[in-house]
Amino acid sequence: MIHVMTAGLDEVGRGSWAGPLCICVAAFAPKTPRVDGVKDSKKLSARKREELVEPILKSAYFVGFGWASPGYIDEHGLTAAWHAAALDALEHAPKDIHLIVDGRDEVKGYDGMQSAMEKADDLYYPVSAASILAKVARDMDMVRMDQHYSGYFWNQNSGYGTKQHKEALFTLGPTPYHRMSFLKKVYAKAGVTPPSMQ
Repeated sequence: MIHVMTAGLDEVGRGSWAGPLCICVAAFAPKTPRVDGVKDSKKLSARKREELVEPILKSAYFVGFGWASPGYIDEHGLTAAWHAAALDALEHAPKDIHLIVDGRDEVKGYDGMQSAMEKADDLYYPVSAASILAKVARDMDMVRMDQHYSGYFWNQNSGYGTKQHKEALFTLGPTPYHRMSFLKKVYAKAGVTPPSMQ
């Protein structure tokens, strides 16, 4: 019997007002023991996610990351940015994998075996593992950028549209790390003309 290596793909940052989109692909060899505690990253505390990173990386056969910057998202749109980042994450992946993608869309331009499934990050171990790695990697990036653009609480909200972030946005204005294509709706809803980036 031939065992196909299973890989999971998940993204973090799709709906964020600021920061990049991060996609992770994690592949595991058949019969690889599962790391205890791995599940959908949204169901884990930040501390637990961080604790799981090292054992996941040690047990994975392959891990790849793809990133789409705020500027790329603004220029090409979120959907195109997602597919581009996904292909980057898959660039050096083994060819004989069955890729399970969290969500409705398969990766355009990827010619390997793949299946898109909603809630896959909660149902399939490789996707859960990928979701944890992507979440921790992106959160670390937002913490670093919070030091460059203080006052937006990115170390707490990871760039998402929290009340604190919105108040800071209207007080301080947008930064080069914000997605202006997203903020247009925020400003329009408030009846405010978007200011230039700081």
